[in-house]
Amino acid sequence: MKKLLLISAALAFSSSANAQTIFVDDATVVAPNGAQSKADVIVVDGVIQRRGARLAAPDGADVVTGGWVTPGLFASMSSLGMSDIGSSGPGNDVSSESSETNVSEYAVDSFNPRSVHIANVRQNGITHAVIAPRSGSNSIFAGTGAIISLSGGFDSVLDPEAFVMVDLGETGTRRAGGSRAAAMSQFRSAIEDAEGFARRYSEAPDGGDVLTRQDAKAFTRAVRGEIPLLIRVNRAADMMRLIDIKKDNPSMSMIFVGAAEAWEVADDIAAADIRVIIDPLKNLPDSFESAGSRLDNVIFLENAGVDYAISNLGALGVTKPATLAQHAGAAVVEGLSWGQAFDAISSIPSQWFKVRGRSVVVWDGDPLEVTSAPIAMSIDGTPQSMTSRQKALRDRYNPSTTDERPYKYR
Repeated sequence: MKKLLLISAALAFSSSANAQTIFVDDATVVAPNGAQSKADVIVVDGVIQRRGARLAAPDGADVVTGGWVTPGLFASMSSLGMSDIGSSGPGNDVSSESSETNVSEYAVDSFNPRSVHIANVRQNGITHAVIAPRSGSNSIFAGTGAIISLSGGFDSVLDPEAFVMVDLGETGTRRAGGSRAAAMSQFRSAIEDAEGFARRYSEAPDGGDVLTRQDAKAFTRAVRGEIPLLIRVNRAADMMRLIDIKKDNPSMSMIFVGAAEAWEVADDIAAADIRVIIDPLKNLPDSFESAGSRLDNVIFLENAGVDYAISNLGALGVTKPATLAQHAGAAVVEGLSWGQAFDAISSIPSQWFKVRGRSVVVWDGDPLEVTSAPIAMSIDGTPQSMTSRQKALRDRYNPSTTDERPYKYR
């Protein structure tokens, strides 16, 4: 097993000595702006080398007929690289249950780019992701989140201070002491602490109402609107309270995460210029605050003109957002166009979080179809391994393998 892990790691983080050439005959090519066109495409190590009409396949190239060539997918909410297992303990750095700090805790300090989940998730065409902490202790503030690429390298953190994460709704209620009033009070007081940072903390380090000096300093960028404020919230009434706060603090850039009942207040969200990260498959009331969940929630946002991104916000989807494309496909079933759904998992979150550069994914079929899979990819011109520990284990224990040695010795 140790040998297998070493081999898998070597494959995942080094490029092959022999270039992989793929000829995609009659490919559907999706541009970064979502526009589609038809062309023959020659891809070498995940990078487009040539495209045009009636090209000839290079000698030795793998030929794929009717494939797709697209930008990489962007997971707009995840905890990738912050936990190895879902349970609490030393293998999970997503939240700090007993910490005395909050906003000043940086997700990037818990991020392990060599986590086995990185390569596993990359196999599904995802090249970039948000990594966000969860709140702990007695605070609604989870910390400061980051933007990463899924290259698996130690240089894969693109922005270590990309946004501040806040938990409201039922989670915030528990953190703040037991009521929504307490959570909202803590939120408003924290804004005042950050706005009056120079005055409040110049005389005493504990001059704030709810934030320590270091947390208030970390929160000032979000209050000024320099970075977004991502807020987990689902109930329509809670969103309306936040819209009121936004009116009093117009410089703040808010993004609602979850927003299960957003359809009820979609016009108000649009008027307040608040963006939304939504899961189109969130249709069951798994809590009191999401009793109004419905599958066509995203259609209401689209019709109201809300700027939104699609994510898979279930527990496994946040830890390992591999099914992102499937959730976008579900939005197409409900009425979004293919381009609208694909943009919501690629170009839109990339623009929100200022991800520059070029990623390319070659698929054997429509990316939003559950049976399609990537066959090659690159991030910023660097080819990415299509090997993962999951695939290595699959191949090792596959009953049809030609290796006749006992399982123990393979």
